Amino acid sequence: VNNETNDEDVNNETNDEDVNNETNDEIVTGELEWWSEILLCDDNQSPMVDDYNTSQSDNHQCDLSFSIDSGNITISTNGFPNHDFESGPGCCASEQSISYTIPVNPSNDTDCTPSVSTEGCTMAPERGSVAFSVNGVPIYGPEDGPGGDAVAGQEGAYEEDRQHVWLGICHGHSGPGGEYHYHADGNCVHWHPEANQTWSDYSLDSSRNLSTHSEIVAFAFDGYPIYGFVGWDEEGNVKEMTSSYKLKEGANGYNGIDDYEYIPGLGDLDSCNGQFGVTPEYPNGTYHYHTTWENGEGGIGFPYFINCYRGEILSNDGGGEGEDPCAGHGETWGPGIGPPPE
Repeated sequence: VNNETNDEDVNNETNDEDVNNETNDEIVTGELEWWSEILLCDDNQSPMVDDYNTSQSDNHQCDLSFSIDSGNITISTNGFPNHDFESGPGCCASEQSISYTIPVNPSNDTDCTPSVSTEGCTMAPERGSVAFSVNGVPIYGPEDGPGGDAVAGQEGAYEEDRQHVWLGICHGHSGPGGEYHYHADGNCVHWHPEANQTWSDYSLDSSRNLSTHSEIVAFAFDGYPIYGFVGWDEEGNVKEMTSSYKLKEGANGYNGIDDYEYIPGLGDLDSCNGQFGVTPEYPNGTYHYHTTWENGEGGIGFPYFINCYRGEILSNDGGGEGEDPCAGHGETWGPGIGPPPE
């Protein structure tokens, strides 16, 4: 009897283990399929793209791979976009070796209450990577090398007299070391030229139509998604999401992030530039960020992607306190001192 009982217990334990393994395998398989649909450039079908700042046809190709382990996803990328681009004054963009690790299931930072302020939240870097696009391209903070708001400067809000800076297609360019990155928009990853069009015909207005909810364009380092301009309001109607930041009195963006202040309720989004709600990919709701081009008053939509992280940051993902690739300007490199570091 004891032997029969023991055999039965062993069989039950084995069966339970088999069921658990099958369940885990199904979860991982489902996650892999979901991420494969969201991420771009992971199927060897990416188009050859050109840097318009060079005289030759560059034939760069976006390349991305990912793996899921222990509840985290790691994305590896060569840093090239899936569209033609302009390197800008930092010419020319070159192949990179970049990896990011974020949680598959993000969790909120309990010290962060972004609807009130950024106090207690982990701030996104003012310069350097704050997130990554679904094509693997880094997304940078709003400031440029000299310290001004790169986007406001590009749009003519002030004259940059410290260093020549301009942004190309999709508000992106390359910096020291040839790393191509976006400072705003990023919705071009889902745009495709029509007949007789080239990538120079891309306009951010094409991504601001109010016919449908925007697609995911990026992921922040806390694991929460960043959608394009358009989301759903509380009644489920589509609308362009607006930032709740505005320029301080007399400021124009020349001093970068210091020129802006958060006004709760000014726009649709909180101080991190996000909100909780239902999205096409998350029918039960999730915290998520939006790219923004305007604030609630119709002014420029700083911080364009994110300003702080609503979720917990993994200690090894390179986010939050990443090295600023433009560090040392005016101290170790710049006019009259020397060239920037590699």
